[in-house]
Amino acid sequence: MPLFHVSRLRGLKHCAWIALAFILARACMNGLTKKKLQDYRKKRGLQTAVDKLQEEIWLVVCGTALSLFSGYLIATSPAFDGCNMFDTTQCYTSFRSENVPNEIKGYYLIEVGWYLSLIMKSFFGVGRFDSFVMEFHHVVTLALIIWSYSTGFTQIVGVVTFFIFNQSNPLLHLSKLTNYMEWKSTRAYMFILFAATFFLSRVVLLPLVVIRSTFFELPRAVSREDWEGAVVYTWYTTNACLGALWLLNVYWLKPILRVIKRNITGMDKGNPTDDTITREDAKTK
Repeated sequence: MPLFHVSRLRGLKHCAWIALAFILARACMNGLTKKKLQDYRKKRGLQTAVDKLQEEIWLVVCGTALSLFSGYLIATSPAFDGCNMFDTTQCYTSFRSENVPNEIKGYYLIEVGWYLSLIMKSFFGVGRFDSFVMEFHHVVTLALIIWSYSTGFTQIVGVVTFFIFNQSNPLLHLSKLTNYMEWKSTRAYMFILFAATFFLSRVVLLPLVVIRSTFFELPRAVSREDWEGAVVYTWYTTNACLGALWLLNVYWLKPILRVIKRNITGMDKGNPTDDTITREDAKTK
């Protein structure tokens, strides 16, 4: 069998338009909220720039939508019978098929478009530049999405993996938003909630559910002919991408724990800064 489903790769061309739609929607959101956020910032005497507030609002809304979408697919689509958080025994039965269920195809197109927009946003002037570590995370994640879609492993490597990832994203940006708003008690509790979700989902569940399945179950789920012909390359590439993402998550644990300590002990003295609750804090110290 071929390594890639070529027809699937051709279908991804629509993702560029979806990315542009995200960027256009972000530009509209910026225009609609700028004046109100400026007034709110002035009234409350906030130190944070308006563009940072807009960034977090946008990421909270979109992150929540993606989390709900992936959860809805796993809960309702027949494609995830035997391929979910509790049972991964049937995750590799349809990898040969050229056809993708419409709901999974739609989810993939949106996810690819979303990550493209994250990489492109600053070049269009509608978002802030991310750190090198975050840009690397976006690129590896995008590569994993495209690879799983084009090789046929859309269930465990695709939707289930991103369901796990999507749980902590909106909580991170909601905690950053409460921090920028200087809601002192709320921001501490929100960040602790984010940290617990991040640890359980990205550090524990990712290797326990996904990497365990791709590492051990994938070689046993395919024929010897398929394994030697193409799947072995998928096995190496998929586990390399998943391993890199998991190591990034472990790398971010140190700044997350340091932030919890600063919030609980009051070391920030009520003056929020960018590195109070951001993963880019990993670059310091």
